[in-house]
Amino acid sequence: MTGLIHLFTIISVVLVCIYFGYTTFILLLPPFKKQDDAEITKTDTDFYYLFLVPCLNEEKVITKTVQSILDLPHKHKMVIVVDDDSDDETVARVRAMRLHNAKVIERKLPNAQLGKGESLNYSFQKIKRAVTKLGADPSKIILTVIDGDGRPSQNLLLEADKMFADPAVGAAQTRIRITNRHKLMPMMQDIEFFSTVSSIQNSREYTDSVGLGGNGQFTRLSALYELGETPWSKCLLEDFDLGLSILLKGWKNKYISEAVVYQQGLTSIKRFVKQRARWVQGNIQSMNRLKEINHSKLSNISKMDLYYFLAQPWINLLGSLIMVFSWIFMALFFHQIQISSAISNTWENWSAIAFLLLLIFSPGLTWCMYHYSVSKNDIDSTSFWRCIVAGLVMPLYNLLTIPSIWIAFWRQLFKKEGWTKTERLDDDMVQQ
Repeated sequence: MTGLIHLFTIISVVLVCIYFGYTTFILLLPPFKKQDDAEITKTDTDFYYLFLVPCLNEEKVITKTVQSILDLPHKHKMVIVVDDDSDDETVARVRAMRLHNAKVIERKLPNAQLGKGESLNYSFQKIKRAVTKLGADPSKIILTVIDGDGRPSQNLLLEADKMFADPAVGAAQTRIRITNRHKLMPMMQDIEFFSTVSSIQNSREYTDSVGLGGNGQFTRLSALYELGETPWSKCLLEDFDLGLSILLKGWKNKYISEAVVYQQGLTSIKRFVKQRARWVQGNIQSMNRLKEINHSKLSNISKMDLYYFLAQPWINLLGSLIMVFSWIFMALFFHQIQISSAISNTWENWSAIAFLLLLIFSPGLTWCMYHYSVSKNDIDSTSFWRCIVAGLVMPLYNLLTIPSIWIAFWRQLFKKEGWTKTERLDDDMVQQ
């Protein structure tokens, strides 16, 4: 047993060193320098934004989402609601708005509810035919995917203009904020998306490997043309897969850090675990792109970052197994010896306990203090003491990844790919 404990200890130390090294690296990186506003001309930013809003039973949120997009200060924009055969009032509520620049594309069973990627591909093909018929320039048309609960900040398209002013940019991903962050679970997700994920994306600006994921995905239509008739794959992580395909075609992906898309955070632990399991399974499915990455013209540092991302499910699976076995061995260890002698009041034991507590709590507290520092001046910001509480809760929040990982691998092993859609909260409930 001692040999196994030593083995698990060595592997654990290696994984901890990788994590702390990576975290330190991305936290120390300064914000990536964006293109200077003075270098951008009106011709560079003469874009037409087509917002695609995939919907399945979004009656609780769709009206405000459509209106928030149309309220953006940009002349050239349109909202296309892609309904996947909803059985609620989603379509009726959009049509009741009677807006000339808000259209509905309806899909019906059995050709509906086949996945978000299928809905987006169907819309893309319709848009492509319309653009060809009108003789419009596809390099000036930007498709923007917003979820049914997405609410863009007012400067979103101004920031997108800056990104796409570079003709080499094929896609961009927006920063995410959680609306109902006054509650504990959504607050943890807000810290994760607004601070942790944002820092990771900032580091990817340096390695030219920014990924697409979540609300507020921008793609240049001419870049999508290069991916064929179905640019979105059947992968459960279809947004990351799309971003990877665009990178492999030689385009750049950028991260929009100075604007946000607001979305609801999950309040149910059960739904949270299901959501993360779906994402992990999609990550596992993306492993089939390894050969393409390896033979691509991407730089070595870009490839390394992508390899690290694709390895996450396997690293986390290994880490979760080590954690569980460590608990078992520790329980057996304490069962076989006198508890009093195991925790005797010695300098070595107290030092070990202090080091263990440092390993458990320092990552979460570091990220939560960073979150406080970057968001303390925002409207409805999270207070210092709530960030401290979040840091102490973070180890428990991270433990939720364990069932997510196991569920994902089990479902992938048995080729189970159907998932229940994330349920929305009514807009009024989000504010309560």
